[in-house]
Amino acid sequence: MCTLTYIPLGSDDFFFTTNRDENPIRVAEFPKIYPVKESFAIYPKDKLAQGTWMMCHENDLSLCLLNGAFEKHTPEPPYKKSRGLMVLEFADFSSIRDLILHYNFSGMEPFTLLVLSYKQKRNLEEVRWDGETIHYRKLDASKLHIWSSSTLYNKDAREMRQNWFTNWLKEQRDFSQENILSFHKTTGADDAFNGLVMNRKGKVKTLSITQIIRKNKEVSMYYEDLVKDESIDISLSKKSLF
Repeated sequence: MCTLTYIPLGSDDFFFTTNRDENPIRVAEFPKIYPVKESFAIYPKDKLAQGTWMMCHENDLSLCLLNGAFEKHTPEPPYKKSRGLMVLEFADFSSIRDLILHYNFSGMEPFTLLVLSYKQKRNLEEVRWDGETIHYRKLDASKLHIWSSSTLYNKDAREMRQNWFTNWLKEQRDFSQENILSFHKTTGADDAFNGLVMNRKGKVKTLSITQIIRKNKEVSMYYEDLVKDESIDISLSKKSLF
């Protein structure tokens, strides 16, 4: 939920990969298939708040939540609900526009939400809530992107991570699950504070990597728990839901 990359492949496929940087007491359950309203989705669940930071939905969309909007904010708890619950509640809305118009963001902590839809063609949209105002933009879904949470990484760190990503892209001839996961595991390895796998004296550290993969119109989620050194791969297909 604190580092996210988007790698499009061809006209339809993609890798959507995030590192979760969190207090180690925020334990998560491994992802599985859950009913969401009248359909199904795969997501890992935060045990404390019961929400999630990444989800792939049967209705041809994937979401990823990052903490913070544009710059680091001063937390002002209590907040009315966990931001991760909003990810699950997205299923109540027909589109991002519908969410923006009708969801009550008041009382929620700032966030950045990326929504990737692919029913007919890929669309990548971003919503940021700064605590007062919603900011929306549509991104070019044919281009590669990286995001870093503003709550943990200041402007200089975000620019450094963008440069790491740009330099890594220059070395790639093709993209595979293995080399994308390697980027997320090893980049900035000599910088425990700002590396993609970070550890700030055990108080905040990278706990897991979650990756959504779409290949030949099939969608799956790979999840790797870096603390337990365990992983799981789940396919989201209509056959698997009945």
